[in-house]
Amino acid sequence: MRYFKTFFLLFASFFVSRSFAQILPPQLDCIRGDTIFWTPVVNNCGAFVSTDIFYSASPGGTYNLLIQITDPNVTSFHHPVMGDAYYYLQSNYNCPGETPIPSDTMSNRPPAATVLEKVTVEAGGVLVSWYDNMDPKTVGYIVYRSTAQGTVPIDTVYGALEYLDMNANADSHSETYYVLAVDQCGNTGFFDAPHETMHLTTKVNFCDRYIELNWNNYKGWQNGTESVQIWLGIDGNPLAFEHQVQLNDTLAYLSGIEDNREYCVAMVAKETGRNVRVFSNTICETSQVISEIKRLQIRNVSVNMNGDIEILWDHNAEADIDSLYINKGLQNSALNLWQDLTGILPFKDTVNTIDMDVSTSADIYQYQISAIDDCDAGIESNYFHSILLTAQSAVAGENQLNWSPFDASGRNLINYQLCRIEQDGSETNVYEGAGAPLQFMDQVSPTDARDFCYVLKAFHTNSQNSDTLVARSNIACIEQKVGLYIPNAFVPDGVNNVFRPESTIASNLHNYRMQIFNRWGGIIFESDDLNYGWDGKQDGKPLNPGVYFYIVTYRQPDGKEEREAGTLNLIR
Repeated sequence: MRYFKTFFLLFASFFVSRSFAQILPPQLDCIRGDTIFWTPVVNNCGAFVSTDIFYSASPGGTYNLLIQITDPNVTSFHHPVMGDAYYYLQSNYNCPGETPIPSDTMSNRPPAATVLEKVTVEAGGVLVSWYDNMDPKTVGYIVYRSTAQGTVPIDTVYGALEYLDMNANADSHSETYYVLAVDQCGNTGFFDAPHETMHLTTKVNFCDRYIELNWNNYKGWQNGTESVQIWLGIDGNPLAFEHQVQLNDTLAYLSGIEDNREYCVAMVAKETGRNVRVFSNTICETSQVISEIKRLQIRNVSVNMNGDIEILWDHNAEADIDSLYINKGLQNSALNLWQDLTGILPFKDTVNTIDMDVSTSADIYQYQISAIDDCDAGIESNYFHSILLTAQSAVAGENQLNWSPFDASGRNLINYQLCRIEQDGSETNVYEGAGAPLQFMDQVSPTDARDFCYVLKAFHTNSQNSDTLVARSNIACIEQKVGLYIPNAFVPDGVNNVFRPESTIASNLHNYRMQIFNRWGGIIFESDDLNYGWDGKQDGKPLNPGVYFYIVTYRQPDGKEEREAGTLNLIR
């Protein structure tokens, strides 16, 4: 059975071969100028007679025998002709019953033009791709690039429809390409429309936190450009669509860039009606964004126990600060530079600065901090005033306290607390209020000889009620006011047998003097000792009952000179 199958196949093959025997034509290679070139093909069916060349002036016209070349070694023929010429060849062999096959038709026209698909920038260079020109004469493609010296061929490609130009400089400028088909004779097709890569440049604005993109639009697509997009990759991530721009745009911005991050960006264009995309060069920028001064605030101004002012303030220490100043002034006066911190920038967000060049018991001070960052953007903090507390005693046993209002922009007063500082250093709250009046009368014992000291506390917070602090005033101290009780009558040798004033706090009485006068203005008694009074006598002799006059002078602890005058009745 296997032998029968083999015989049958051999018979069938022989039958088909003999039934369709043909004379193979020469290989028509190319036409260079007016010369036709070919490669002979050997047919073993009989003797060689000639190579027959047929010619027509049009591709669809009548082909006539142009010449029969009887020398089998001749492989070219020169045929001067004006205009287009179309040829095919046949092999003429003495093979009765065999049919000669014509070769492919070839014209004297150059290879068909080659249409570029795209030129796109890749990591290794520029990838140039094109469409098959479908011309049978084409054996390869020559890639041209425009240079400063002109448009020059850079390589010839066989068996492929793309080429990676690794010598391109697409990172520095746009590159322009042409592709021409070439035939066996080296004839090239006509130049078709060139394609030009998209070239991207960037400028980073570290101050305003954006990347400026400038590019040229893609050129070369016959169908035009359907869309232009920005693609972005951050911190090593692959490029991805960011957003689409207008077709005619050549300028865009990537805003909101963050510090110390790598931004890689490229422009991407798509051809109208086709899924063909091209990329520009990719640019990667590591951002060194200027960290702006986001926060600059005085949180508290408070007088410490030494009478110095402590300024508590906040800022973002990581900011790129060019200059930093603390400004100071008296209330209702201009602010002037007090401290230049430019060369000694604080490294912490919260700073406590102490001002020892102050007189907190006499003046109110205001503070404000100003700064300029590396982008020349300036910022000023809120202002903040110190609190001045004053104390005086107009009447013995009554201490009058007055204070300046809490005044700080961006801070809200919660309430005031007025405290009396006790001898052991503890503080007794004597008054609490949230606003006016900014005064209080502290009633104390008129015979208490100690000094009384007070401090005012202003409790305040920020607008979010999340930062409650206490601003303290200066400590205000007063010696008690001396009060004198002067009787208006006395009875010698009686219960009140000596006329003299009684002091609430004798120890605080200074420069005391008492003078007694008769009705004619004559001095009949005087004393500078509070304990030494008048006994109703003059020169040891009792005076008659009647009305007499007195003048008492003394100095208060605060230095105020006092004078009291009146009448007294001497009764016997």
